[in-house]
Amino acid sequence: MNHVASPRGKPRARAREQPAPRQPARTLTELANELEQLTLRFERARDSRCVFARAYATLTRVLASAVPTAGFSDPDWVEATAFTFSGYYLRAIDAYDAGTLPKGAWATVFDAGARGQTSVLEDLVLGMTAHIVNDLPHALGDVGLTTQSGQTRIADYHLLNHVLASAINRIQNDISKHYDPFLGALDHLFENYDEILTSYGLRISRATAWYNALRLLDPASREAASSAIAQCPTIVRRELLDPPAYSLRLLFRGARVLSREFRRWPAATATHHASAPKTSDRRDVSCPPTSI
Repeated sequence: MNHVASPRGKPRARAREQPAPRQPARTLTELANELEQLTLRFERARDSRCVFARAYATLTRVLASAVPTAGFSDPDWVEATAFTFSGYYLRAIDAYDAGTLPKGAWATVFDAGARGQTSVLEDLVLGMTAHIVNDLPHALGDVGLTTQSGQTRIADYHLLNHVLASAINRIQNDISKHYDPFLGALDHLFENYDEILTSYGLRISRATAWYNALRLLDPASREAASSAIAQCPTIVRRELLDPPAYSLRLLFRGARVLSREFRRWPAATATHHASAPKTSDRRDVSCPPTSI
């Protein structure tokens, strides 16, 4: 992978240009490694963006393991799709940290997390919605929906969706283990608002992205498609964070308070313990408790 300067001035791998020759499993594993490093960075900063970054790293590692044996007719296209798709997310992070991200889906999601408005479940749902609804149609258009001979790539795309959807339960369990032991209860509470966190919901949202990619490629429907894509994450964010029913608003706010109270920051806690003096060296040293 190419290395570019991060917003903090330190070089790190970045999904920008496709490496050649292509080695799908290796490239996707490197991308998963980068996303895991991003997760650790966010955790140390107690930045709620760690939730989606961790889920994304897990999904990417699942895909890297599946590529050699899943039966894709063109693994290179699958790799290119995942690689290009991730670039939209990584560039949004860079732009947000640099203060240059324009208004839109990612700005709405990142701002909500930065203001402490979200629970762990909402961090996951909003991140997945912004990325799949807002970014995936454009990424699909970038890599192409057909082969050079004009054959559709829908079969490989369907198989790709199957691989990713099969990891949804693993994702939820992993996020609950690391960040919020009450995630399952919140998932039940938000059941009408987090369908994207089901195997079926993920398949439907990614199928819609293919449909919208086709609309974007058609000059007659491009403008309407762009408008619909841009509005969807904002609508989901509003329904989650400010639902129309007053009773739901109170219920969701209570759920967020519970989530914040028990929220974990694994890397931040590990760093705190690693840097703390040993018991024998603590004589006159004051070590305030970590706030989680």
